[in-house]
Amino acid sequence: MKTINAINGINLHYARTTSHPYGTIGVHRVFEIDDQFLITLKAALKEVFDHCPLGAPKVITTAGIKVIKPGQHRHGKAFDLDAIFWDNHSLITNNFIHQKVLYLGIESFLRKHFGIVLNHFYPNHADHWHVDTSVPVDYDTNAKSETLYVQLVLQYVYGKSLIIDGVWGKQTSTLVDEVFARLNINTPITTIVNYKKFLTITGKIAFKLSEDAVTPLDLLENLEAVVDDLPTTNKHEVRQALNSFVLHTETQNWFSTLTDSHDLEAVIDSVIS
Repeated sequence: MKTINAINGINLHYARTTSHPYGTIGVHRVFEIDDQFLITLKAALKEVFDHCPLGAPKVITTAGIKVIKPGQHRHGKAFDLDAIFWDNHSLITNNFIHQKVLYLGIESFLRKHFGIVLNHFYPNHADHWHVDTSVPVDYDTNAKSETLYVQLVLQYVYGKSLIIDGVWGKQTSTLVDEVFARLNINTPITTIVNYKKFLTITGKIAFKLSEDAVTPLDLLENLEAVVDDLPTTNKHEVRQALNSFVLHTETQNWFSTLTDSHDLEAVIDSVIS
């Protein structure tokens, strides 16, 4: 077991207290971690930030590494990633809807190193990624966490419309085959070489897309996603108000002048060529 307060020169902070609440840069802390798990974590974060257009951050906030609770945390073999802070940018995991492609770019590379990655849509993990090495890296169609990731990138990176429920079915399978063909990746996804190639290419594509300027159409999509996630008692009234705005004649005329700046096909070609 080692004691650390940084990884690859990135300071580790804690932001889960009254003085340093979640979403802030927190306070510098010392954490205990298993020696072998630290090696894997270093390699994973190096690959993430070697590819990330923002480069290496100054601070990562973590909800814990060695924690007295059941599972891999008890042995210092799990890491909870709350947020990432660069000089002029930050990613707070609870804000997935507003930073979708950057979030999914990071997660793509994390999945190359950790067999368990629980993300924003996995129950009780909206505010952090949990990663551990308790199982090998592979793709299991019965694994909810892995299918959630695939469905998320299908929709938010590759522009496919589908139900995001963590259940592998005909719709997800068909879209995976379609995207794999476009990326020149052999199927099935359950072959480890194919899966890792998909993770690498998807991570690079997501990072490139994250560099595009946010458009009004992106912001509207984010707003609709937030409304859809509201409690049922509030959703109907807010949805009606949003629809009144969106369907107004002048709003529609304005929308007709807007263009989507994301050239997905060109980005895919630049990554796979």
